[in-house]
Amino acid sequence: MSSGNGLLRRLTRPLRVRWRRAQRRGGILMYHRIAEEPCDPWGLCVTPAHFEEQMAFLAERSAAVDLASFATDDAYTPAGGRIAVTFDDGYVDNLEQALPILERHGIPATIFLVGRAPGRQREFWWDALQRAIMESGHLPATLDFPFGDGPRSFTFSETEEERLANATWSADNDDPATPRQFLFLALWSAIVVLTPDEQDAAVDYLLAWAGMPVAAPAGRLPASADAFARLAGHPLVSIGSHTLDHASLTDLSRPRQHAQIVEGHRAVEALMGQRIDRFSYPFGRIDDGARAEIAALGVDVACTSVGMAATIGDNRRELPRLQVTDRGGADFARWLREDHGLLAAA
Repeated sequence: MSSGNGLLRRLTRPLRVRWRRAQRRGGILMYHRIAEEPCDPWGLCVTPAHFEEQMAFLAERSAAVDLASFATDDAYTPAGGRIAVTFDDGYVDNLEQALPILERHGIPATIFLVGRAPGRQREFWWDALQRAIMESGHLPATLDFPFGDGPRSFTFSETEEERLANATWSADNDDPATPRQFLFLALWSAIVVLTPDEQDAAVDYLLAWAGMPVAAPAGRLPASADAFARLAGHPLVSIGSHTLDHASLTDLSRPRQHAQIVEGHRAVEALMGQRIDRFSYPFGRIDDGARAEIAALGVDVACTSVGMAATIGDNRRELPRLQVTDRGGADFARWLREDHGLLAAA
Protein backbone atom coordinates (compact mmCIF):
# COMPACT_ATOMS: atom_id res chain seq x y z
CA MET A 1 0.00 0.00 0.00
CA SER A 2 2.71 2.51 0.97
CA SER A 3 4.79 1.86 -2.13
CA GLY A 4 1.71 2.34 -4.33
CA ASN A 5 0.89 5.64 -2.66
CA GLY A 6 4.50 6.73 -3.06
CA LEU A 7 4.38 5.92 -6.78
CA LEU A 8 1.15 7.89 -7.12
CA ARG A 9 2.73 10.90 -5.41
CA ARG A 10 5.77 10.73 -7.71
CA LEU A 11 3.56 10.52 -10.79
CA THR A 12 1.28 13.37 -9.76
CA ARG A 13 3.95 15.72 -8.41
CA PRO A 14 4.78 17.24 -11.86
CA LEU A 15 1.07 17.96 -12.32
CA ARG A 16 0.90 19.67 -8.91
CA VAL A 17 4.01 21.71 -9.69
CA ARG A 18 2.57 22.87 -13.03
CA TRP A 19 -0.75 23.71 -11.38
CA ARG A 20 0.95 25.79 -8.68
CA ARG A 21 3.05 27.63 -11.27
CA ALA A 22 -0.14 28.63 -13.05
CA GLN A 23 -1.40 30.35 -9.90
CA ARG A 24 -0.63 33.84 -8.66
CA ARG A 25 2.44 33.22 -6.53
CA GLY A 26 5.43 34.63 -4.68
CA GLY A 27 8.52 33.37 -2.93
CA ILE A 28 9.44 33.29 0.76
CA LEU A 29 13.15 32.69 1.21
CA MET A 30 14.51 30.89 4.28
CA TYR A 31 18.01 31.67 5.53
CA HIS A 32 19.74 30.64 8.74
CA ARG A 33 23.34 31.85 8.80
CA ILE A 34 25.40 34.30 6.76
CA ALA A 35 28.77 32.75 7.35
CA GLU A 36 31.45 30.58 5.80
CA GLU A 37 32.05 27.19 7.40
CA PRO A 38 34.20 24.25 6.27
CA CYS A 39 31.37 21.79 6.88
CA ASP A 40 27.65 22.47 6.39
CA PRO A 41 25.62 19.24 6.11
CA TRP A 42 22.24 20.96 6.40
CA GLY A 43 23.09 23.80 3.99
CA LEU A 44 22.47 26.47 6.64
CA CYS A 45 25.27 28.85 5.59
CA VAL A 46 25.41 31.38 2.78
CA THR A 47 28.66 33.29 2.54
CA PRO A 48 28.50 37.07 2.99
CA ALA A 49 29.76 37.56 -0.58
CA HIS A 50 27.02 35.38 -2.06
CA PHE A 51 24.35 36.91 0.18
CA GLU A 52 25.41 40.33 -1.10
CA GLU A 53 24.97 39.13 -4.70
CA GLN A 54 21.56 37.62 -3.90
CA MET A 55 20.27 40.77 -2.22
CA ALA A 56 21.65 42.92 -5.03
CA PHE A 57 19.63 40.83 -7.51
CA LEU A 58 16.43 41.26 -5.51
CA ALA A 59 17.06 45.00 -5.26
CA GLU A 60 17.73 45.26 -8.99
CA ARG A 61 14.39 43.59 -9.70
CA SER A 62 12.56 45.62 -7.00
CA ALA A 63 11.27 42.25 -5.84
CA ALA A 64 11.67 42.33 -2.05
CA VAL A 65 8.62 42.81 0.15
CA ASP A 66 7.95 42.35 3.85
CA LEU A 67 6.57 38.98 4.87
CA ALA A 68 3.35 40.72 5.94
CA SER A 69 2.47 41.07 2.24
CA PHE A 70 1.99 37.28 2.16
CA ALA A 71 -0.77 37.54 4.77
CA THR A 72 -2.87 39.44 2.22
CA ASP A 73 -3.15 39.07 -1.57
CA ASP A 74 -0.51 41.72 -2.26
CA ALA A 75 2.51 39.43 -2.66
CA TYR A 76 0.97 37.02 -5.18
CA THR A 77 1.46 37.91 -8.85
CA PRO A 78 1.17 36.01 -12.15
CA ALA A 79 4.96 36.14 -12.67
CA GLY A 80 5.94 35.44 -9.06
CA GLY A 81 7.55 38.84 -8.79
CA ARG A 82 7.44 39.37 -5.03
CA ILE A 83 10.00 37.84 -2.65
CA ALA A 84 10.20 37.93 1.16
CA VAL A 85 13.43 37.27 3.07
CA THR A 86 13.32 35.39 6.38
CA PHE A 87 15.90 34.06 8.85
CA ASP A 88 15.34 31.29 11.38
CA ASP A 89 16.84 31.06 14.88
CA GLY A 90 18.53 34.45 15.41
CA TYR A 91 22.25 33.78 14.98
CA VAL A 92 24.66 36.60 15.77
CA ASP A 93 25.73 36.75 12.12
CA ASN A 94 22.19 37.76 11.15
CA LEU A 95 22.98 41.14 12.71
CA GLU A 96 26.73 41.36 12.15
CA GLN A 97 26.85 40.10 8.56
CA ALA A 98 23.35 40.10 7.05
CA LEU A 99 21.90 43.34 8.44
CA PRO A 100 24.47 45.71 6.85
CA ILE A 101 23.85 44.03 3.48
CA LEU A 102 20.08 44.28 3.88
CA GLU A 103 20.40 47.95 4.77
CA ARG A 104 22.72 48.62 1.83
CA HIS A 105 20.16 47.24 -0.63
CA GLY A 106 16.97 48.28 1.17
CA ILE A 107 15.73 44.71 1.63
CA PRO A 108 13.15 44.03 4.38
CA ALA A 109 13.60 40.82 6.37
CA THR A 110 11.97 38.85 9.17
CA ILE A 111 14.05 37.12 11.85
CA PHE A 112 12.26 34.31 13.71
CA LEU A 113 13.59 34.10 17.27
CA VAL A 114 13.72 31.11 19.57
CA GLY A 115 12.28 32.52 22.80
CA ARG A 116 15.03 31.40 25.18
CA ALA A 117 17.92 31.72 22.75
CA PRO A 118 18.91 35.43 22.66
CA GLY A 119 22.03 35.96 24.74
CA ARG A 120 22.46 32.27 25.51
CA GLN A 121 26.14 31.37 25.62
CA ARG A 122 25.61 28.00 24.00
CA GLU A 123 25.35 27.07 20.36
CA PHE A 124 22.18 25.39 19.16
CA TRP A 125 22.32 21.64 19.74
CA TRP A 126 22.44 20.75 16.03
CA ASP A 127 25.54 22.92 15.59
CA ALA A 128 27.19 21.28 18.60
CA LEU A 129 26.38 17.85 17.16
CA GLN A 130 27.87 18.89 13.82
CA ARG A 131 31.03 20.04 15.57
CA ALA A 132 31.31 16.80 17.55
CA ILE A 133 30.69 14.35 14.73
CA MET A 134 31.33 16.04 11.38
CA GLU A 135 34.10 18.50 12.27
CA SER A 136 36.19 16.48 14.71
CA GLY A 137 39.27 14.54 13.74
CA HIS A 138 39.75 10.96 14.89
CA LEU A 139 36.73 9.52 16.70
CA PRO A 140 36.88 6.70 19.27
CA ALA A 141 35.93 3.26 18.02
CA THR A 142 32.91 2.91 20.33
CA LEU A 143 30.19 5.20 21.64
CA ASP A 144 27.79 4.39 24.44
CA PHE A 145 24.99 6.95 24.16
CA PRO A 146 22.91 6.96 27.38
CA PHE A 147 20.23 9.49 26.39
CA GLY A 148 16.68 9.09 25.16
CA ASP A 149 14.69 5.86 25.30
CA GLY A 150 17.64 3.85 26.58
CA PRO A 151 21.36 3.28 26.15
CA ARG A 152 22.50 2.81 22.58
CA SER A 153 25.91 1.62 21.46
CA PHE A 154 27.66 2.53 18.23
CA THR A 155 30.89 1.30 16.69
CA PHE A 156 32.89 3.55 14.43
CA SER A 157 35.72 3.29 11.93
CA GLU A 158 36.43 5.08 8.66
CA THR A 159 38.97 5.25 5.88
CA GLU A 160 40.76 8.43 4.90
CA GLU A 161 38.73 8.53 1.68
CA GLU A 162 35.50 8.37 3.68
CA ARG A 163 36.68 11.12 6.02
CA LEU A 164 37.43 13.45 3.12
CA ALA A 165 34.02 12.78 1.56
CA ASN A 166 32.23 14.16 4.62
CA ALA A 167 33.13 17.81 3.96
CA THR A 168 30.84 18.14 0.93
CA TRP A 169 27.99 15.89 2.07
CA SER A 170 24.46 17.35 2.01
CA ALA A 171 22.21 15.65 4.54
CA ASP A 172 19.12 17.04 2.78
CA ASN A 173 20.07 15.84 -0.69
CA ASP A 174 22.47 12.89 -0.35
CA ASP A 175 21.90 9.51 1.25
CA PRO A 176 24.43 8.78 4.02
CA ALA A 177 27.37 6.89 2.60
CA THR A 178 30.11 6.97 5.25
CA PRO A 179 30.20 5.78 8.88
CA ARG A 180 30.37 9.37 10.13
CA GLN A 181 27.33 10.38 8.10
CA PHE A 182 25.28 7.45 9.41
CA LEU A 183 26.34 8.23 12.98
CA PHE A 184 25.48 11.92 12.59
CA LEU A 185 21.95 11.21 11.35
CA ALA A 186 21.29 8.53 13.97
CA LEU A 187 22.32 10.89 16.76
CA TRP A 188 20.39 13.82 15.23
CA SER A 189 17.20 11.72 15.21
CA ALA A 190 17.80 10.66 18.82
CA ILE A 191 18.51 14.17 20.11
CA VAL A 192 15.76 16.12 18.32
CA VAL A 193 13.04 14.53 20.48
CA LEU A 194 14.80 15.14 23.84
CA THR A 195 13.91 17.91 26.25
CA PRO A 196 16.07 21.07 26.03
CA ASP A 197 18.11 20.14 29.13
CA GLU A 198 18.64 16.63 27.79
CA GLN A 199 19.73 18.04 24.43
CA ASP A 200 22.37 20.18 26.12
CA ALA A 201 23.59 17.23 28.17
CA ALA A 202 23.69 14.95 25.13
CA VAL A 203 25.77 17.26 22.95
CA ASP A 204 28.13 18.10 25.82
CA TYR A 205 28.65 14.37 26.26
CA LEU A 206 29.34 13.91 22.55
CA LEU A 207 31.74 16.85 22.36
CA ALA A 208 33.74 15.41 25.26
CA TRP A 209 33.67 11.95 23.64
CA ALA A 210 34.96 13.42 20.37
CA GLY A 211 37.70 15.41 22.11
CA MET A 212 36.16 18.76 21.13
CA PRO A 213 35.80 21.81 23.42
CA VAL A 214 32.35 22.29 24.89
CA ALA A 215 32.58 26.08 24.49
CA ALA A 216 31.15 27.15 21.15
CA PRO A 217 32.85 29.43 18.62
CA ALA A 218 31.47 32.95 19.16
CA GLY A 219 30.24 33.20 15.57
CA ARG A 220 27.82 30.31 16.07
CA LEU A 221 25.99 31.78 19.06
CA PRO A 222 22.60 33.49 19.05
CA ALA A 223 22.71 37.28 19.11
CA SER A 224 22.16 39.00 22.44
CA ALA A 225 18.78 40.03 23.79
CA ASP A 226 19.90 43.67 23.83
CA ALA A 227 20.91 43.50 20.18
CA PHE A 228 17.47 42.24 19.18
CA ALA A 229 15.65 44.68 21.46
CA ARG A 230 17.43 47.54 19.70
CA LEU A 231 15.84 46.39 16.43
CA ALA A 232 12.36 47.37 17.61
CA GLY A 233 11.15 49.96 15.13
CA HIS A 234 13.88 49.22 12.58
CA PRO A 235 12.48 50.16 9.15
CA LEU A 236 13.64 46.93 7.50
CA VAL A 237 13.69 44.25 10.21
CA SER A 238 10.63 42.52 11.67
CA ILE A 239 10.75 39.87 14.36
CA GLY A 240 8.74 36.66 14.56
CA SER A 241 8.59 33.79 17.04
CA HIS A 242 10.00 30.29 16.61
CA THR A 243 8.82 28.50 19.82
CA LEU A 244 10.46 28.69 23.22
CA ASP A 245 13.24 26.13 22.65
CA HIS A 246 13.13 25.27 18.92
CA ALA A 247 11.09 22.20 19.77
CA SER A 248 9.99 19.49 17.35
CA LEU A 249 6.28 20.22 17.74
CA THR A 250 5.05 16.97 16.22
CA ASP A 251 6.86 15.02 18.95
CA LEU A 252 5.18 16.90 21.81
CA SER A 253 1.94 16.40 23.72
CA ARG A 254 -0.70 19.10 23.32
CA PRO A 255 0.18 20.76 26.67
CA ARG A 256 3.86 20.89 25.72
CA GLN A 257 3.00 22.21 22.26
CA HIS A 258 0.96 24.95 23.90
CA ALA A 259 3.82 25.87 26.23
CA GLN A 260 6.41 25.93 23.46
CA ILE A 261 4.31 28.01 21.06
CA VAL A 262 2.54 30.40 23.42
CA GLU A 263 5.35 30.94 25.94
CA GLY A 264 7.86 31.34 23.13
CA HIS A 265 5.64 33.89 21.43
CA ARG A 266 5.13 35.84 24.65
CA ALA A 267 8.87 35.80 25.38
CA VAL A 268 9.61 37.36 21.98
CA GLU A 269 6.86 39.94 22.46
CA ALA A 270 8.29 40.86 25.87
CA LEU A 271 11.79 41.17 24.42
CA MET A 272 10.68 43.40 21.56
CA GLY A 273 8.06 45.34 23.51
CA GLN A 274 5.47 44.97 20.76
CA ARG A 275 2.93 42.58 19.25
CA ILE A 276 4.48 39.79 17.20
CA ASP A 277 2.37 38.89 14.17
CA ARG A 278 4.41 36.12 12.52
CA PHE A 279 5.65 32.61 13.37
CA SER A 280 7.91 29.88 11.96
CA TYR A 281 7.54 26.15 12.70
CA PRO A 282 10.85 24.61 13.88
CA PHE A 283 12.15 22.01 11.42
CA GLY A 284 9.01 22.81 9.42
CA ARG A 285 7.14 20.22 11.50
CA ILE A 286 3.42 20.81 11.90
CA ASP A 287 0.36 18.85 12.94
CA ASP A 288 -3.23 19.59 13.90
CA GLY A 289 -2.30 20.53 17.45
CA ALA A 290 0.29 23.06 16.29
CA ARG A 291 -2.16 24.44 13.74
CA ALA A 292 -4.74 24.97 16.45
CA GLU A 293 -2.27 26.75 18.75
CA ILE A 294 -1.15 29.10 15.98
CA ALA A 295 -4.74 29.89 15.04
CA ALA A 296 -5.54 30.66 18.68
CA LEU A 297 -2.56 33.02 18.88
CA GLY A 298 -4.02 35.02 16.00
CA VAL A 299 -0.76 35.52 14.13
CA ASP A 300 -1.15 36.93 10.64
CA VAL A 301 1.33 34.68 8.83
CA ALA A 302 3.23 31.50 9.70
CA CYS A 303 5.87 29.66 7.69
CA THR A 304 6.79 26.02 7.20
CA SER A 305 9.86 24.61 5.47
CA VAL A 306 8.06 23.04 2.52
CA GLY A 307 10.29 23.88 -0.44
CA MET A 308 8.04 25.55 -2.97
CA ALA A 309 6.70 28.95 -3.95
CA ALA A 310 3.65 30.23 -2.08
CA THR A 311 0.42 30.57 -4.04
CA ILE A 312 -2.59 32.77 -3.43
CA GLY A 313 -4.71 29.82 -2.30
CA ASP A 314 -2.31 28.65 0.42
CA ASN A 315 -3.21 28.77 4.11
CA ARG A 316 -1.56 31.99 5.36
CA ARG A 317 -0.58 30.25 8.61
CA GLU A 318 1.08 27.37 6.76
CA LEU A 319 3.06 28.98 3.96
CA PRO A 320 5.90 27.15 2.17
CA ARG A 321 9.42 28.56 2.03
CA LEU A 322 12.48 28.05 -0.13
CA GLN A 323 15.71 27.34 1.74
CA VAL A 324 18.50 29.32 0.10
CA THR A 325 21.84 27.54 -0.14
CA ASP A 326 25.24 29.02 -0.86
CA ARG A 327 25.20 30.15 -4.49
CA GLY A 328 26.23 33.21 -6.43
CA GLY A 329 23.84 35.82 -7.76
CA ALA A 330 23.48 34.43 -11.29
CA ASP A 331 22.82 30.90 -10.02
CA PHE A 332 20.41 32.31 -7.42
CA ALA A 333 18.47 34.10 -10.17
CA ARG A 334 18.33 30.94 -12.30
CA TRP A 335 17.19 28.87 -9.29
CA LEU A 336 14.32 31.24 -8.55
CA ARG A 337 13.26 31.49 -12.18
CA GLU A 338 13.72 27.96 -13.52
CA ASP A 339 13.28 25.79 -10.43
CA HIS A 340 10.44 27.73 -8.81
CA GLY A 341 8.79 29.90 -11.45
CA LEU A 342 9.57 33.16 -9.64
CA LEU A 343 10.63 36.49 -11.15
CA ALA A 344 9.74 34.93 -14.48
CA ALA A 345 9.07 38.14 -16.39
CA ALA A 346 11.93 40.25 -17.71
